[in-house]
Amino acid sequence: MNIESILKYQSVDAKIHEIEQKLSNSGFRKKANELSAVAKKAQTRSAELEAEAEKVLADIEDLKNKYNINKSKSDEICAKNVDDMSADEIEKIAALKNKIANNLNILEKLLQKSAESINNILSNFNKTKKTFDDAKAQYAVCKQKIDEETAALEPEKKKLEAELSKMEAGVDGQLLAEYKKRRNDRIFPVVCALEGENFCGGCRMELPKVAISRIKENGIIICEHCKRILYKK
Repeated sequence: MNIESILKYQSVDAKIHEIEQKLSNSGFRKKANELSAVAKKAQTRSAELEAEAEKVLADIEDLKNKYNINKSKSDEICAKNVDDMSADEIEKIAALKNKIANNLNILEKLLQKSAESINNILSNFNKTKKTFDDAKAQYAVCKQKIDEETAALEPEKKKLEAELSKMEAGVDGQLLAEYKKRRNDRIFPVVCALEGENFCGGCRMELPKVAISRIKENGIIICEHCKRILYKK
């Protein structure tokens, strides 16, 4: 197998890989990814706060209903004429009135606590929204910078890709397919020479002698560790 053609192909592809790495490792891209994570976290938190608010509002509505029921009972008791009641009946009425007054006091405190919870949720929601808005604005700036970097390198990348396309006719079809498969899996370099007698030139792992023996038959072998295409110089 003519290994020289795929090595020349890879030497051009290496320039494309370098451009891809520059774009991938861009500080703006890294910052954009961080901001995206912040924005997503803020969105999740906002949804959680909305759910908390709905629950507290439902609790407040329930407390209001209970308060109104107890208030109505209190008003009803206060309207009763005790002149014609026995001492025992008056004592029962007074006990019930005290119990209702105690209920109203507890309900008022719970309503106050719920109101404070709503205010806290609203405050946290506003902070979370600001975090999201700030991250979104900064992301837009980073995205513009990324687009500028891409635009600056894209012409050279397209030129190299066109050169690769022309070179494909001179490369063994099966070997090229194997190369592209690994390239798509982000393996680079794809083709490496053996180091010494039985070490992969890519991952530096030792290969079994039975695998090395197949190089004489096929001209290449696949590293069982990193899946690179190996040849012997």
